[in-house]
Amino acid sequence: MEIANQWAGVANLKAQTRFATGSDKRDIVRLLRASRYSHVHLDWRPPIDWLEQGGFVVFTQQPTNAHSLAVKLWGVPAEVQACLAVGADPPPAAWVRVACLPHNSQTKQALAAMLHEGMEMLRTTAVTHLGWLATEPWPNDWLPQLGFTQSYEIETYYKEDLDTPNLKPPRELHIRRAHPDDMEQLAAIEVAAFAPLWRHSSDGLRLVQRQVISFDVAEWDGRLVGFQFSSLSGPNAHLARITVSPTMQGAGVGSALLAHTLREYQKHNVRYVSLNTQTDNYPSQALYQKFGFYATGQRLPVWVKYLE
Repeated sequence: MEIANQWAGVANLKAQTRFATGSDKRDIVRLLRASRYSHVHLDWRPPIDWLEQGGFVVFTQQPTNAHSLAVKLWGVPAEVQACLAVGADPPPAAWVRVACLPHNSQTKQALAAMLHEGMEMLRTTAVTHLGWLATEPWPNDWLPQLGFTQSYEIETYYKEDLDTPNLKPPRELHIRRAHPDDMEQLAAIEVAAFAPLWRHSSDGLRLVQRQVISFDVAEWDGRLVGFQFSSLSGPNAHLARITVSPTMQGAGVGSALLAHTLREYQKHNVRYVSLNTQTDNYPSQALYQKFGFYATGQRLPVWVKYLE
C-alpha cells in the first residue's frame, strides 16, 4: 500500500507537499532549530547541504489570514511547516537524512505525505530501499505504520584508555595516511565488505577526509586492503570507520589498523575512544573486545523500507 494511504486524510495533503528550492533555506534552518519532532542523520554533510541533492521535500500550509482581501488580490506564499530529506550516497540505499515536523493535528500525515513524495523521487533512481536511523524515540511508533521494518540495531562501544594488546603486525602490511587518489579503491572495498546501507561513496570519503583527525589505509604488498578514519570531540576520539577487504579478513589487517590508530590518538591528547557497530557484526565485536572496548548498552534501531 502506498504511503499516502497509510493514514486517513494523507491523500488530501499531497497538494501541500513539494520539493524544496533555494528560497526555502531560511525556513528549513528555522525548522531545524525549533521543531519539536526533529531528526538529523549524523553524517559528514551539514543538513542543509542535502537541499542540493534533489530529495528535500517541504510541507506547506496557507497562513491563517489566507482568506483576507489582500491575500485574494496579491497572494501570499504558503508557510513551510515541515521538511524531510532523503539522500543516497551511494545507491542502491538511501537514508532519511533530515525530518522536521510540526506539533499539531497534521504531524503524522505531514510525515507520511513527505515520505511518499521523497520515495516517488527515489523510485526514478537506482535506489531500492530507504533507511532511518532512529536517534530519537519518536519515530519508533510511527515508522511501522509506514511500512518500515526494524532490520538492524547499532550499539556504542567504549574504551577508557589507549592501551593495545601485544601484537606483531604482518610484515607484508604497511599503514600510511590516505591520499585523495585512494578513494575510488576504498569505495570498492566498501562495496565488497558491506551491505548497501553501510557503504561510503568515493565522493563521500573525500568529504570525510577533510573533516577527520586521522584517515589511514592499509597496504598489503602494495595493494589497498583496508582503512580507518576517526573524528575528535574534546578528549574523546570516535572511531567512525574501520573497513577490511573480505579477502583479507583474519590476516591481522584490522588489528594492525586499530593498534596504529590508537597510537596515533596520543598525538591529539585523546583519553577515551568510542565507536558504533551493528549488534549482529560479531567479527567486529570480537576485534574491539580484544582491544579493551566494552558495549555500553546504548542501542539505536535502524528501520528499513523497501521500494516496490
